[in-house]
Order: sequence, then structure tokens, then C-alpha cells
Amino acid sequence: MLEVGPEQALAFRVAGHHLHRRTDPRTAVAAIGIQEAPPGWGPVAVHARATAQPAAEDVVLVNAMRGAPHWVLHEDLAIFTTALVPHDAGLARLVGSQVAKELSEAGVAVPEAVRQVSDAARDALAAGPLDRDAFHQALRERLPEALLPWCRGCRSHHVRPGLWRALGPLGVTVMPARATYALAPDAGADPAAAGAELVRRFLRCFGPATHTDLAAWAQTAPAHAKALFGGVGDELEPVRVDGRRGLLLAEDASRLETPPAARGVRLLGGHDPLVGGPHRELLAPDAQVRKRMFPAVGRPGVVLRDGRLAGLWRSRKVKERLEVELDWVAEPADVACEAQAVARLRGCAELVLR
Repeated sequence: MLEVGPEQALAFRVAGHHLHRRTDPRTAVAAIGIQEAPPGWGPVAVHARATAQPAAEDVVLVNAMRGAPHWVLHEDLAIFTTALVPHDAGLARLVGSQVAKELSEAGVAVPEAVRQVSDAARDALAAGPLDRDAFHQALRERLPEALLPWCRGCRSHHVRPGLWRALGPLGVTVMPARATYALAPDAGADPAAAGAELVRRFLRCFGPATHTDLAAWAQTAPAHAKALFGGVGDELEPVRVDGRRGLLLAEDASRLETPPAARGVRLLGGHDPLVGGPHRELLAPDAQVRKRMFPAVGRPGVVLRDGRLAGLWRSRKVKERLEVELDWVAEPADVACEAQAVARLRGCAELVLR
């Protein structure tokens, strides 16, 4: 069995995310999708990977992994949506344990709730896209009270977030603009083929890994993730990383043993695809640093220098000025050029580094 160290595994992941050397925007987005949450951070993630932003006609925004908005290529829609959806018994994982619990207390089975909300959304959007408020109002008009609990934050009745976010993976909705919903196009992909390709892309970006890692990353049922791995079983090879066992595409074994070197500085948001992946100890071996990276609220961003963690950063927009505070965990790096680019992408004309 192939055995590698954590530094090799991290370098493999950095290259899988195209953070070692910038590529074209379509290739960057295709790797594992680009999370566009919190709003406005998708372009920052693309900049770290690509020489330009993707053309609007090439990508679609959709609630995908963990129900979060992601940019994906149009032709990859099924890979990052319907491939995630388990059979009825696993739908509780897709909508989230808290939502499943609330539905049980309301006397509604999760599959039935999913069916009703999906049917209501299709009917509501049949005449065209709706903004968020109009969409939720249309759902109120079509759904029973059991699916419309009171929300203290919004001070209104509306569908539980886990249910309306699941409409993306279910292949019901996309977002032609932020906070605007439309019917998803027919992805037109074979489910088995889409599921197999999801595993391949996951392993190229987060391998060596297991089906349990995929289930946690995507927020899907472990049994469904195991079945997806089974679809590419003859392509996989077992690997150990510092004693931890995982799987990798056999064709990528040589790249794991000798991953390409990363050069330069990258500023990643706290919810960047690399940062949010499994086995966080690869990126941040120090437990105290990991604790600072992943607080309950308000994650800092990450500074990569030559593919390794060099520091953390936080930013604050003050009118047209972006204030960036740096917290180094290794030798400081020159981040001025990258920070200027982030400021522009965040709509700021001025940058202050601290």
C-alpha cells in the first residue's frame, strides 16, 4: 500500500484546487465548484486559482454541497446537485438533522416534505424567476401550515431553510442572480455517471479520503456516499497518510507521491473550498491554530505561501476602504499585491494592511 506524509497530501490537494499555479477560469471552477457564500467571496476564491473570472454564460449559481450557493459549470450541474441526493431513507441528511427533527415533531415524513416543497416550487416558478421574498410568498400560498413554521428572525412563517436549500441538489432550482430563484434546466446526465464523476473530483481535490469524508463534506447520507464510491471501485487505490487510511484514484498515485510545487502567495476566504475540506490538520497541524481558524462564528481567511499555511487574515469594509488585519503563524509574506486584488473584488478602491 502506498504511504505518504502529510506534506505530500497537502501539496496534492493544493494542486488539485489549482492553488499551486493559476489556470483558466473554467478549469478552476470545474475542480470542485466555487462556494459563493458568504456573498461576494466567490470571485476571491476564483482569483486565487485562475487568471480571470469565469464568463457569466459558463457558470450557474446553485445551492449545492451542504445547501450552500456554489458556482458550477452548466455542464457539471448534475455532478454537484442531483448526484448528492440519497434515496428516501437518507434524505434526512440532505435537509439537515434539525430540520428532520422539526418535521418529525410536526408529524411530516422527510420524503413527503421534500416532495411537497419541490412540487410547490415548480408550480411557483413555472411562469419565470422570482426574487427571494416573492418566492417564499409563493411557497406560503401553496404549502400546508406544518411546513411553514414561525421564524422569529424573519418574523414570518416560511419553509425551513434546510428544505428550500435542498431544492438545488434536488434539481428543482438554480439562481440566475443572487437571492433570485428559477427552475433548474434538465441536467440531462446519467445519475450513475454523475455520481462517479463527483467521487473523482472529490478525490482529486481532497484525496486520499473515504466515503465518510465525502458524506460529511457534501452533507449527504453515508450509505449514499458509499454507493457512489462503489461506482468507481475499480479505479481506486488504498493509501495511508501518516497512518490514516484513505482512497485515491489509481491514476493520481504518482502525483500524490511527487506533487507539483506551489509558488507564490494566495489569500483564501474562511469558506474557501480548500479551507472547508476534510482533514483540516493537513492545512493546520497545530491544534491551537485550527481553533483560531474555525471559531463558531466569523472564520478568518487563510494566507498560503508556497502552498503552506503562513497566516490568518480578517477584513472589514469601511465604505470604499478594505481594512485587512494579518495574524502570522509562520514567517510573514508580502501579501500587498494579492490584498489589492481582493480589495478590488470586494468593491473597494483603498486598502489598509495591518
